[in-house]
Amino acid sequence: MITFIIKYMIKVLFLSLPLLVFFGSRTHGQAASRDMYWLSGGLGKSHLPSLMIAMGYEPKSRPTVLVARYSVNAEILQAVEPGLKVSEIGLLYGLRTGKFRLAAGLSRVWGNDRGKYLYTEPDPLWGSGEHYEFVKYGTIGIPAEIRFYTTLRCVGLGVTGFGNLNAKRSFAGLNLSVYIGRFEPRKSL
Repeated sequence: MITFIIKYMIKVLFLSLPLLVFFGSRTHGQAASRDMYWLSGGLGKSHLPSLMIAMGYEPKSRPTVLVARYSVNAEILQAVEPGLKVSEIGLLYGLRTGKFRLAAGLSRVWGNDRGKYLYTEPDPLWGSGEHYEFVKYGTIGIPAEIRFYTTLRCVGLGVTGFGNLNAKRSFAGLNLSVYIGRFEPRKSL
């Protein structure tokens, strides 16, 4: 029951982030808002190839950041079945300092793993066709990340060091990401 409640809370928080960004950036009427928000997508490597999509909101009045992220780490073109896969959806809160963002939070982690060895079927394409039991799992994790990005008006590039500590399959990795959004304007020299 508690797992259901936590999953529901994470889902509600993740789905409400776009509203938070919309209302947070529009509440000052005619005043120029400097709240920042962004969407990023990145590819990289943990113990498996990695894909990450994230949304961030950075209020102008505080040096904080709120990040909702989805990541998947999975084997690609593997000869062994089933392929390993770890997915995560989480909500992180942290600090921004210059071009760095440091955040941690809670996440839902799920995926599939290999169980007991079943049999080997020769595969002419891959050379080995090992088959194992398909084992699904799900748990709660503690995600953390360090982001560095640099921007030009509404587009940017960045690097994200990320990880998730959980009871089933903890992971850490590095992604190269592209950012779009509203960023702090550059200061003139």
